[in-house]
Parts: sequence; C-alpha cells; structure tokens
Amino acid sequence: MKPRVSIRLFGKFSLHCADEELLARASGRAKEIFGYLAVNRCTPVSREFLAGLISRDASSKKSRKSVRQALWNLRAALVGANGADARHILRISDGSVELLTEDVWLDLAEFERAAVDAKRWAHAVELYRGDLLQGWYQDWCLEERERLRQIYLETLDALVAACESQRDVNAGVAYAIRALHADPARECTHRALMRLYCLSGDRAAAVRQYEQCEKILRSELGIEPDDETKALYRSIRSGHRQPPTPPASAEPIPASPPLTLRSRRGKL
Repeated sequence: MKPRVSIRLFGKFSLHCADEELLARASGRAKEIFGYLAVNRCTPVSREFLAGLISRDASSKKSRKSVRQALWNLRAALVGANGADARHILRISDGSVELLTEDVWLDLAEFERAAVDAKRWAHAVELYRGDLLQGWYQDWCLEERERLRQIYLETLDALVAACESQRDVNAGVAYAIRALHADPARECTHRALMRLYCLSGDRAAAVRQYEQCEKILRSELGIEPDDETKALYRSIRSGHRQPPTPPASAEPIPASPPLTLRSRRGKL
C-alpha cells in the first residue's frame, strides 16, 4: 500500500509522507513547480509552460534545461532520509507533468469541498491556517491567493449570518473577529458585530464597534461608513429594542475550480 501524502498550502507550505517532512532539500524552482502543480492538481501542465513559469524565456534551451533540472531535483526531494517515498504522486512525461491526488490529502482541495457544504463551513475556515503559500509572490500565486481569500471571507460571512439567525452570539462574534483579522475594513462584518452585540444586550460594545469601523475606514481607505452602517448606528444610539433586521443567511459558497491553464498554455 502506498503511503499517504499530506500537503498543506495554506500558511506555510509543507509536504509530509509517512510522518516525514519532504521537500526541505528542494530548490526554489522545484518548490514553485510543485506548488503550481498542487494548485492545479490533476491537470497536466506542459514543460513549455513550466519553463515560462520559472524563466523569462520559455523557448530557450537554457529554460528547458532548467525545467529538467528542477524536476530531477523535485523527484529527489520526494524521497526522505527515513525511507518515505512520495514520487508516485508525480506523473512526468516528455511533454507534461501532473500531480496525482489519489493518495494525497491536500488542504486546498478539502477547503474547496467544505466551502460548498453548509454543514462543513466551520471545517472549511479551520483549514484556512493562513493565506495560500505565505511568502510566495509570483503572479499566479497572488491571483489564486486572492480568490481563495475571498472564498474564506464569504464562508465566514455565511457562518456569522447563520449564528445571528440562531442567536448564537458567542460563535458569531468569534467568526466575525476572524474575518476582521483577515480584512479589518470589511464593513459588512463590522455591521454584523454591531447587531450581535445588540443581541447580547451590550449596546455600548455595538457603538464602540461602529467607532472602530469608522476609524479603520478613514485611515485605510479614506472613506466614511456607508449609509447602511450609519443607519444601523443611529438605530442603536436611539435605543431601539432591536437593530434593523440582518440580511438572510448566506447560501453555500460556490468554490471556483483551480486557476485554469488552458488559455495560457493551449492544449497539450
């Protein structure tokens, strides 16, 4: 039986096989290729495209040689010092390379599956231990990082809305704070916190949340809170028993498929 491989892309990149961490000895180019293959799992990626990924000139002999060397280095790094061997997850041919996931647990794949299932929203946000491939700044990575970050925030929005409708203040506040940690200027989350504090009977905390929202929006974006937020604030200050009705609970988040390659590298 082949050993189970575990790959984490959220936060610090890591790959474990048979309780041994691999890829520690891999070159930077080898890691970038593997990271790209993991994001675009089960999709053959042409060597020519990989050459362009790690080199400015994808057509030069030097860049093609760089790909060969990086793939050799990658395969070597998938064998651990204590006998772990994860080379079976790579399919390398003369024309393309593919990451196979039959024997792989990948946090990104698990996150995308959980984000579209309301019963697993909480699991999805727990999987998100940090932005995708922290410390990587390649264009393809930045684009995919932002897509996943938005899914994470929208999943938190859905959880907050569900908690609010169920009057589960403590859980709702905890999820909202997580969202603001990722995006302090997320105005809809500030409003949700204001309503949750009102539900708990702490109108003073709701007013402080508005003041915090106002301060952050002015300092980070140079704008004032929008009309909806101001109306909620006035309602709270006026002493109404209940704040304005919150929006309906969110529907499951449609997790987009991995960043498509077809338009950039053509058919293989």
